[in-house]
Amino acid sequence: MNEVRALEPWEGAPGSAVDRVWYVSYGSNMRLARFLAYVRGGRAEGGALEHPGCRDPEPPRAWAALELRGRLYFATESRIWGGGRAFLEPPDEAGGGRTGPGDSGTGPGAGRADLDDGGPGLGAGRIAAGTGRVFARAYDVSREQFADVAAQEMYRAPGDGPGLETVLAGGERAVRCGPGRYETLLCLGALDGRPALTFTAPWRAAEVAPNPPSERYLAQLAGGLGETGAWSAAVIRAYLAAAAAV
Repeated sequence: MNEVRALEPWEGAPGSAVDRVWYVSYGSNMRLARFLAYVRGGRAEGGALEHPGCRDPEPPRAWAALELRGRLYFATESRIWGGGRAFLEPPDEAGGGRTGPGDSGTGPGAGRADLDDGGPGLGAGRIAAGTGRVFARAYDVSREQFADVAAQEMYRAPGDGPGLETVLAGGERAVRCGPGRYETLLCLGALDGRPALTFTAPWRAAEVAPNPPSERYLAQLAGGLGETGAWSAAVIRAYLAAAAAV
């Protein structure tokens, strides 16, 4: 089995001083081929959407298997897979940081995801505590690439993604860039001295109707976790079955 890494505290740095970050995926982007569609552009196998890709199409330089504190849950409705999407509910520390508009989270496209996806929207202002552990895969990417991946998940164009200054300021924190799903940035800590970032919804799991994921979607998550060689097939099945139970 390959090593499962744990995150360290992120002390913070000016955004201009951070060239590379870890993009932490806990959903279908754990499957490398699918993530590369967001980086290089195109349609991933089994996907229904054409992704524009990042301005810099370089593949990730490294990856790592992680176990995060928090909770994986499924809600809203996936246009691609049907059934619920994966979301991360982080522990208290990530919710206790500053929340509010991101550095450039008011540009074109802000909020469209919420209108399409049925989330609770602007009424959900604070991230609640998650419990347990979340399996994830972290990719070593440039700061610009992370912003471009986040932009695509937020239904924006590459180059129109959120600013990262606030989320990189230090500590575990959540920075809300819009009302929709995947429009809240999280700094989860650090790995090898670089910040580990992801995105999730602004609402609590208890504030949105649960929606079980489709088997096709679960297969993507299982495939990505299996690619890491960090967990056995039995452990992956049990983990996803527990998370998908409604």
